Amino acid sequence: MSRLLESIKDVEAAREDAKRPSFMTQLFAGEPDFSLLSPFPAQSPEDKAIGDDLCAKVGDYLVGNVDPQEIERTGVIPRAVLDGLAGIGCFGMTIPREYGGLGLSQTNYNRVLTVVASYCNILALTLSAHQSIGVSRPVLMYGSEEQKRAWLPRIARGAISAFALTEPNVGSDPANMVTSAMLSAGGRHYVINGEKLWCTNGPIADVIILLAKVEGKVTAFIVEMDRPGIEVLHRCEFLGCRGIENGWIRFTNVTVPVGNVVGDVGKGLKIALSTLNTGRISLAGLCLGMAKQVGPPTIEWARQRQSFGKKIGFHELNTHKIARMAADIFAMEAVGLLVAGLIDHANADYRVESAVAKLFCSERLWQVVDAAMQIRGGRGYEKADSLQARGEAPVPIEQIFRDARLYLIGEGASEILKLFIAREVWDPHIKRATAMFGSTGLAKLGEAARVGRFYASWYARMIAPVPRDAGIDLVPGNPTVRRHLAYVRGTSRRLARNIFYQMVRHGTRLEQRQALVGRLADIGVDLFVITAASSYSTVVPGSAPLAAQVFDDARTRIEANFRALSGNRDASTTRVGLDVLGDVYPWIWEGGINAGERLAVLPLADGWREERQPASAPVPGADGEPASAGAG
Repeated sequence: MSRLLESIKDVEAAREDAKRPSFMTQLFAGEPDFSLLSPFPAQSPEDKAIGDDLCAKVGDYLVGNVDPQEIERTGVIPRAVLDGLAGIGCFGMTIPREYGGLGLSQTNYNRVLTVVASYCNILALTLSAHQSIGVSRPVLMYGSEEQKRAWLPRIARGAISAFALTEPNVGSDPANMVTSAMLSAGGRHYVINGEKLWCTNGPIADVIILLAKVEGKVTAFIVEMDRPGIEVLHRCEFLGCRGIENGWIRFTNVTVPVGNVVGDVGKGLKIALSTLNTGRISLAGLCLGMAKQVGPPTIEWARQRQSFGKKIGFHELNTHKIARMAADIFAMEAVGLLVAGLIDHANADYRVESAVAKLFCSERLWQVVDAAMQIRGGRGYEKADSLQARGEAPVPIEQIFRDARLYLIGEGASEILKLFIAREVWDPHIKRATAMFGSTGLAKLGEAARVGRFYASWYARMIAPVPRDAGIDLVPGNPTVRRHLAYVRGTSRRLARNIFYQMVRHGTRLEQRQALVGRLADIGVDLFVITAASSYSTVVPGSAPLAAQVFDDARTRIEANFRALSGNRDASTTRVGLDVLGDVYPWIWEGGINAGERLAVLPLADGWREERQPASAPVPGADGEPASAGAG
């Protein structure tokens, strides 16, 4: 197994075993259970009324008290704004009422984040980092009753929290962190040393969850940020998302009471990964709000602006962009609400589904904003302040375009999420064959016969005609949705056969074929999207054409990915990439100023230096290992 996939497997192994069935796992196995997702999980009237009331209050507060342009202009969220949001409960939305919070369902929490992001996505990101992954979430899931009563009321009242996981040299592989915590001689506290990078809310946080290793075992700690030895080295600045407080933080001999360990020593990675599950679905709601922010002004412009004798929205190339914008937003809403419903109803495992929601919604947001930029043209590219100075509406397409790029990276880069999802593709197969691989002699022959009998029966089911099963009949009287779900059912079998074929063909080398594995994951994601959008259309009157557009677009991507499983140029493309990494084509960079030489040695804080790897050094990936899996 490659080192990258071994690391991913170690990370995934830290997750708790699924206690409920997973639709996605069954989908990849060719046997999706539609009863897990259909009928579409609806809010109770009481829960919806709670969400309606809070969304209205939040909307009124934002419009009356928050200037998103000022936050973008200054890069600072006024403390009065945060205090005002705390005053209406927005800092304790996920905290139960008995601990001073609002006790919202996941669905209502996502709805509020969508509302906030549709007006000021920077505030939505701050709120999400505070409670989707901040102190309250891990303490609720794994903390003691004493910790809950000590910390949750304080956080609900407005004490800002954060989540410190990433390090300068550790991103998507948290098992390899180096921040350490040593038990003191008296056994009363831990002494923490290390650094954390890209900690959102970190520079202004009152308390954080920090991940550190205790004798090599990742452990979660509650750390108050006013303790001696904590230093914010730098407030990070990014392409977009001006206003977020994101920092590089150093911890030098920071003492933390033993009572601040969350859960058990050594369980920190499991806590972190469980926290990220709900964090990811929350980001799906945030991405939906950003998409809703750019949609109306884009459509209005397409209705008004005239070019070549008619309104630009009625030129077919733009009309198609608009159709797909609407369909993508509908699909994002369907996926987000469906996964939030799975969490609220607690009838199915949602780990993979949460990763799918974050992956899909972040990627479709990027497409929606790109289309908005193209349709609005120069007015999309121009900053909102500049538009306003010229007397035009300050529509922040340019800002959202920059801000949206973060979500293809944060809380799991797209590439990493595809590998996480894809691992579910082969994990049942690996578990099934583990005994065979680990045995010898007659025992091995016996295990091989057992595995062979299973796959003979399994493969026969995968090539059999799709029956009119109960799952598809969950939507009687709706032939279009039944047709969509029948496609999902049949195509999931085709996907399962292809997974099996690729595993037999490539064996353990399949883990190194990331382009191939990514296509298999993408097919599964799109099948889930079709299911979500089709099911959602049954509860949203008049949405059938949008669901049909989602189906058509997803099916086009699915069929292209199936074709590319066999008809691709992956090997030659990989070779070219490795050659470039190996400096085989140095002349390609000629004709420009070589800024790389100037940046060969980068001065860092306190005299630290990071030297660029010389061209003659061993090339990452040359030994068959993946050169990169994405940032995070």
